[in-house]
Amino acid sequence: MRWCAGRRALLAGAGAAGLLAACGDDPAPPASAPAAAAPATSAAPSAPSPATSLASTADVPVGGGAVIGDVLVVQPVAGTFKAYDAACPHKGVKLGVPKDGVATCPAHNSTFAIADGARISGPATSGLKEIAIKVDAGRITQA
Repeated sequence: MRWCAGRRALLAGAGAAGLLAACGDDPAPPASAPAAAAPATSAAPSAPSPATSLASTADVPVGGGAVIGDVLVVQPVAGTFKAYDAACPHKGVKLGVPKDGVATCPAHNSTFAIADGARISGPATSGLKEIAIKVDAGRITQA
């Protein structure tokens, strides 16, 4: 218990004065201390971020597609690739993997043509939102 009493005395004495001083405004540096240099800033623009790779063309079947994150990548006919927002425009539920040229929402059965994203049937009142992509060397990337 003596240690506690000694510690209290220290805090109540000189230590408390140091704590109170620490709570005030930052004092100006002493005259003998060199002034801190301002950090260097770069005026060069940042490099553009690389395109987001979505899939390999081999991973997207003809007449079907794949849901990759929030993107639906499709191949309506051999060699033609498209991408759409994978959220159904009706309630935002993620679409299922398309087959036979049709993407279906599992929540309310809205259906969409993968060739152009057009609404075929269901409670959705609009088609799918297209996403720009590039196909290069067997990779599909978001443009």
